[in-house]
Amino acid sequence: MNIGVILAAGVSERFQSVVHKQYLKLNGKEVIYYSVNGMKESACFDKIIAVVDEDEFNSKYIANKYNITCVKGGDKRNKSIKAAIDYIADTFEGVDKIVFQDCSRPFVKKELYQEFISQLDSHSAVIMSSDINDTLSTHEGIFVNRKEYCLIQTPEAFHFEDIKAWFSPNRECTAIVNQMPDKSDVLLYKPNSFNINITYPEDLFLAEQFMNIDYLRLSSAGKVHPKIEGKVLLLGGSGGVGQCIVNALKKDNVEYFAPTHSELDLQGLTIERIQKACPFAPDVIINVAAAYANDSVNILESYDKIFDVNLRSNLVLIEYAKTLNKKVHLVLMSSSSSTRGRENLTNYSAAKAALNSVVESQGETLRAQNIIVNALIPEKINTPLIAKLHKTEISSRELLEAEEVVNSVMYYSITDEYGKLVHIRKGL
Repeated sequence: MNIGVILAAGVSERFQSVVHKQYLKLNGKEVIYYSVNGMKESACFDKIIAVVDEDEFNSKYIANKYNITCVKGGDKRNKSIKAAIDYIADTFEGVDKIVFQDCSRPFVKKELYQEFISQLDSHSAVIMSSDINDTLSTHEGIFVNRKEYCLIQTPEAFHFEDIKAWFSPNRECTAIVNQMPDKSDVLLYKPNSFNINITYPEDLFLAEQFMNIDYLRLSSAGKVHPKIEGKVLLLGGSGGVGQCIVNALKKDNVEYFAPTHSELDLQGLTIERIQKACPFAPDVIINVAAAYANDSVNILESYDKIFDVNLRSNLVLIEYAKTLNKKVHLVLMSSSSSTRGRENLTNYSAAKAALNSVVESQGETLRAQNIIVNALIPEKINTPLIAKLHKTEISSRELLEAEEVVNSVMYYSITDEYGKLVHIRKGL
């Protein structure tokens, strides 16, 4: 029997909020949700227990909302850990492995819990750790070799009978592993992922931004792109990126339809017009078309066209995909200008930011309908439109080449990842 324990009894002294940080909203969900959800999705815990403060324990709000067991914690971290250990010892038999997780570390995914449970088969404990990247010194300014030290984080995973025997609530050390009498077989696990701890209010907002980060390493992607299986509807095939995609599809002998503007106008696009124009039911829909206008034109005058082409057409494509009643990949083209409103590109930036929100909002819902939607967020791409848009010469060292974007388009035309906003940066 394996048990996951979420430590959530802290009073958020450093955070200094009226509501304890574990119950504040992070991208619309309580911070504690991410730990609960990660453990549930891992499917490797027979029981999930949250150690909470007295008010939360009495209210039973979290227990009822997430269908987990809550145990009342103590006024110190180690007392809360002991409360969980005692509750488990008194309540369950045959407990083998136990994993402790701080509720304020929302980036731990199901795969990490699975890895920790698996690694316990060959180790006495598995502990999340990370190297120290900053210079390390004593308060007196004496140099300390940082390579001899590491940061201890959570999760921390143990064999239950072991921790029950040696853990004390009266010790000052806050990392559980520090209390182990024999550390010779402890695995210090160092993942290549974020594991920030929400300690101060700024961390909450940083975490919201970190959760939106996906990117593709062009340097390691190679020059051979994945081959699409099935038929492709390509919008924007006459542009710089679109022409590169057309060449790749031709090379791979993929059947495609890339309508001209006169064949399918994205301004005023409807499902019926797509059905009439497209000669087949596509398996992949790629939209790299875009309308541009800078603020030298009255922003109200350019609004309809910019939003029709850059946002509304993608909503029509989503609804069209639903009518196909089969698995469909949707690859939509956003822009790095969506990350922050760009001066002189008000409507363009706003439309692309709205598209990002659509992909995030619809990702899970569409996946349930067998529609895989993702958006690519490239930096400026070396196409004729760039000079027209910016009205100034831009060095090629600042520009992605269209060919670099094609591999990303092809990959997200076949992947089962969904709801992603994938950043593509020059030189990465």
